[in-house]
Amino acid sequence: MMMLSNCLRRCAFVVTLLAAVPALGAPPPAGASAEAQQAARTKAHEGLKLYGADRWQEAFDVFQEADRLFHAPTLVLYMARCQRKLDRLEAARDLYEQVLGEPLPEDPPTAFLEARKDAETELAGVRAALEAAAVKAPPRAEPAAPAGAEAGGSLVPAGVAFGLGAVGIGVGAVTGLMSLSQVSDIRSGCEGRRCPAELQADADAAATLGHVSTVSFIVGAAAAATGVVLLVVRPGGGSEAAGAPAAAGGPPRAPRGVVWSAGVGLGRIELQGKF
Repeated sequence: MMMLSNCLRRCAFVVTLLAAVPALGAPPPAGASAEAQQAARTKAHEGLKLYGADRWQEAFDVFQEADRLFHAPTLVLYMARCQRKLDRLEAARDLYEQVLGEPLPEDPPTAFLEARKDAETELAGVRAALEAAAVKAPPRAEPAAPAGAEAGGSLVPAGVAFGLGAVGIGVGAVTGLMSLSQVSDIRSGCEGRRCPAELQADADAAATLGHVSTVSFIVGAAAAATGVVLLVVRPGGGSEAAGAPAAAGGPPRAPRGVVWSAGVGLGRIELQGKF
């Protein structure tokens, strides 16, 4: 039973294929020679055999060559069918639309009319398959933009730098006042420019506090300046210029980053940054 069904299907297929070839016997268009028409007919027979053997890519190449020799809608129809069999639905759609959009002569062969009718029916199936494939395709995930102030980079390093600047200036002020107070006490125990030897230790301590005050003011000012820079640069974000392409068509440059470290210890404040 199955063998009979396959036989009937093959017979129907052969009848359909042979019906397409006589259309190549129509009068050749202007500029086309009889030799080209005959060569196209031979190629069409070869393409039909390949198509019937499920050798669709080879069949497509032969039909395309035949169409170059002598154009016919029936050849374009079978080119579309080959592309559909190869699961190239977009290419098949374009070829079917070419058949439907092609003007026919005043007295077109029956095969040309059948080709247009078949193209219309088969095009509907190809379009439905393309729409189904588009629905099944998963949507591309777009990267989520950072929320809040973090969109332009972190403000934490700038806050830390400003905090260390305040600490440095505060330590400088306190140690400066302590140094001035000790100097005042030492002067009260001296006679003019002559001071007793036992006040030497107090003088050394006052001098040390003075140095600490000076250094603290310098470090505090540097930390405040660094805070301004970090506020503009924002580590982890970068400005628009930093993320812009280096040149037209060139790859984008990496955002500028800041490597920084800070620390507070006995008699010292440290703040380092690399840009």
